[in-house]
Amino acid sequence: MTSKKNTQPMDKAERRANETLKEFIRYSSSPWRIIWTNFVAGLFRGLGTIIGASVFIAFIIWVLTLFVDVPLIGEYAVQIKDKVVNYVETSNYDDEFRRIEQTLENIEGELQEVKEEPTSDYSDK
Repeated sequence: MTSKKNTQPMDKAERRANETLKEFIRYSSSPWRIIWTNFVAGLFRGLGTIIGASVFIAFIIWVLTLFVDVPLIGEYAVQIKDKVVNYVETSNYDDEFRRIEQTLENIEGELQEVKEEPTSDYSDK
């Protein structure tokens, strides 16, 4: 009877391992599934970074406003707060948007060139 109890948990573990292996093989054999999974993960990492940085900067500004009334530290806190606020307000990333726009225009031009090129027909030979 002890052998039956010992083999039954192994059977469940083996089945679970086999199912996991099958799922992994199914996942890794589909490049589009891998691409989609990594795209979504990257999207949420970027979103989390933006939200985290925004909360962190807001927290720093809030802490600095607490020290404005302190005699010696207050002057430095106001200067640091003004620098941080000025940096956040002036960072509009126009250069990056222009670069992305130019890259997209180049890609569109190349696609138009490929589309306009005559294709040779090999079926006549």
